[in-house]
Amino acid sequence: MFNGSKGAIVHGDAHNTVGRDQNVNAYEVHGSMTNVYNNGGISENLDDPISLETLSMLAQKAAANACYDSEQRFPPPNCHPGTRTQILKKLGEWIEDDSKATKVFWLHGTAGIGKSAIAQNLAEAYMGRKVAATFFFSRNDSTRDKLEPFVASLVYQFCKPNSPLRPALGPIIMEIIRADPNIFRTSFESQFEKLIVEPWSKIRITELDSLPNTIIVDGLDECIKHPSQERLLGIIHRFTAARRIPGSSMSWTFLICSRPEPQIRDIFDDFGTILGNFDVNSSDEAYWDIHKYFTDQFAILRKKHRRALHHEGTSWPSDDAFDKLISRADRQFIFATTVIKFLDTRDERPQDRLETVLRIYVDHGIDSPYSDLDLLYHQILSTCKSWEKVRPVLRLLINSHHPADSDGDTYRGDISWRSSEMIALLLHLKQGEVETILSRLHSVLRIPEDVHHDIHTAHASFTEFLSDPNRSRQHHAPHMSKSEYYDCVATLLLHTLSTLKPHYPLYHPQSDFTTTFSLRWDVYCREIESPSLDLLAALSGFDPYPFVAACMFYGFNLYFLLWGRVIKWAKSFGESTQHFVEIWESFLQGFCIAFPSTVSQHKAIWWTFKWERELFDGYDLAESQKVLLQKLYSAREATLAWKGHALLIPLGNNHGMLPEGWVVTCVKRTNGEVFRRVSGALMDNHGQLFKDIQNDTCKTVLGNWIKEDDLIQIKCLMKQRRKVFFPESLSDSDSSFAKSAAYRKPLPNLSQSLPSPPQSLPDASQSPPESPPYLPPGTSGQAVDQSDTSHCCQCCVIS
Repeated sequence: MFNGSKGAIVHGDAHNTVGRDQNVNAYEVHGSMTNVYNNGGISENLDDPISLETLSMLAQKAAANACYDSEQRFPPPNCHPGTRTQILKKLGEWIEDDSKATKVFWLHGTAGIGKSAIAQNLAEAYMGRKVAATFFFSRNDSTRDKLEPFVASLVYQFCKPNSPLRPALGPIIMEIIRADPNIFRTSFESQFEKLIVEPWSKIRITELDSLPNTIIVDGLDECIKHPSQERLLGIIHRFTAARRIPGSSMSWTFLICSRPEPQIRDIFDDFGTILGNFDVNSSDEAYWDIHKYFTDQFAILRKKHRRALHHEGTSWPSDDAFDKLISRADRQFIFATTVIKFLDTRDERPQDRLETVLRIYVDHGIDSPYSDLDLLYHQILSTCKSWEKVRPVLRLLINSHHPADSDGDTYRGDISWRSSEMIALLLHLKQGEVETILSRLHSVLRIPEDVHHDIHTAHASFTEFLSDPNRSRQHHAPHMSKSEYYDCVATLLLHTLSTLKPHYPLYHPQSDFTTTFSLRWDVYCREIESPSLDLLAALSGFDPYPFVAACMFYGFNLYFLLWGRVIKWAKSFGESTQHFVEIWESFLQGFCIAFPSTVSQHKAIWWTFKWERELFDGYDLAESQKVLLQKLYSAREATLAWKGHALLIPLGNNHGMLPEGWVVTCVKRTNGEVFRRVSGALMDNHGQLFKDIQNDTCKTVLGNWIKEDDLIQIKCLMKQRRKVFFPESLSDSDSSFAKSAAYRKPLPNLSQSLPSPPQSLPDASQSPPESPPYLPPGTSGQAVDQSDTSHCCQCCVIS
């Protein structure tokens, strides 16, 4: 690694490359990040492994769906060709003007007026040339409905390949992130200052004029927390009002699109002369834009549905019908686009559906700015044959999936929670049933062909309509409370994990969903206020043994303490969860585990002690415990990602016939407690404990470091574990530790006598019980005696 270097300073497990000249390299390492320097400065090479790793981490923090070209938004809203020409010209000139005094432009208007389409059009026209990055908020997408990923999303767009900002800003930003990997856990204001403001100020003035400097933010009102909206506008105001690059007119500029919500308008009132704004509703071209849109779209419909319309000719629709549609649209493009989607169907003749739309009665005295649009939504929903089936699906679609606390650390893959596949699982529907239920709603929903991709509402106004009982009335689809939604998710996770039972032991998992995300079912359960009957049934039938075997198989953490908390939660519901509580309380006291011959003895014994410690207090083995195990058994710390097949069995249960070479041991909470208590009491005297165990002495007791009973139990445990995992070492010529009856041997010079030892340890040669409940694959086996239920396997501590 340091070939040809003249000096190396290494701390940690990574390296920083510092090039002072062509022939001299020095390496400087701090922690686990690598920094690359050239000639005393930051390296401009962003293709080295460390930079690529940093960029990958940055991409994980960013909201990919918020970019103007994201797959999730495809096809994005856009201006119909030949429409919005005046607004696009006005905003295009503002973007092009490098000397403009207005650093922020606010484009505002009511729902459905076309703000997002304008933002999309400008992003496509100027991206890379004048536009540096975009962020499209959406209240229906939990990855972009909040402020948290905003800075990371912009910065990733600055640094990604093919970005014109990458050469200038990329090295600076990469270095900042490497220097502080936790920067995305700091406040939004701190992130904005360090990753956007400071890097821009370090660019050479001669480079600034050629770099894109406009950031487009769409749907600010769809950032679900009002304080977050205010924070974003606050930092933009402070930055654009105060920051000036000496010798250059260039600085960041922002195009912000939103509805004119009061809290947003109030903050913009303080921007003063740096703000430009435009009300899309006030544009006179909206009428003619919708006129052109309808003209072009009806021409397409006449061609596409020519068989159904062959009697109508080019006169369809009539001038009167055409004018009524334009009037009803009232400058709202969402009305026009929804009408066209509603007419474009194979289920009914387009002319019949048009007549239905025109017959909708509108009372213009209704106090709602969306009366025409609402009635159109009512008409569309009324075409659904089974509203009682449609409503639950729509309720899921208008509720974003927000993971329960802590579950994000367990599962880092992508789950499309609003795909037809996942909706069917959440609502216990048959495969393909979601598509059938929603078959009449293509005009208000974006339903992809791929069942693994999310379904989305076509416009935020439809979500608002369904959520407002005064507007949707009989079609009201109320938001699900957190408890109600988590009940739905927890039920699915438990049902998914229950599929492990017929496939037990877990040699071939059914899906990533089964083996990763479902493992944190407990986090969702604890957030539920009153479990449904479905969830109660799922809890009652949930078997912890194959579930924990799956966790062990994949090397996942065993959350014994957290599972204990879910028991406390379940107890509050009395008899309805009694069976679940009893099963899990028994499991958390301990279980037997059978290791196959493919798992090395040293690994198996290490994991046994590790799981006992975690079962007791949730912690890993202490360093002193690890040292003791290494001395006693020559066991080395083993990684948990072992992909080994193990069989979990209830304590006291019959083991049955096991394949030849399998080893059975018990993992008990009491063992972990004793081992922890002894190791904690000895502090720096673990060497003496090793000698007491090896030589069958009791100096740790005589020195008042530990209690008699604890030493007896530790000796017994260590002796039994050796007999189980290393029976070949128990020979007449072996060490005194191997030969001794370490358990229950009287300790010298003690004032009190000790209890009598058991007659013998369990004998593995005895015949097995009949009809074992668990039997792994295999034709020949090794019997394990379970006749003495107080010592259900060879390594149980004498109690």
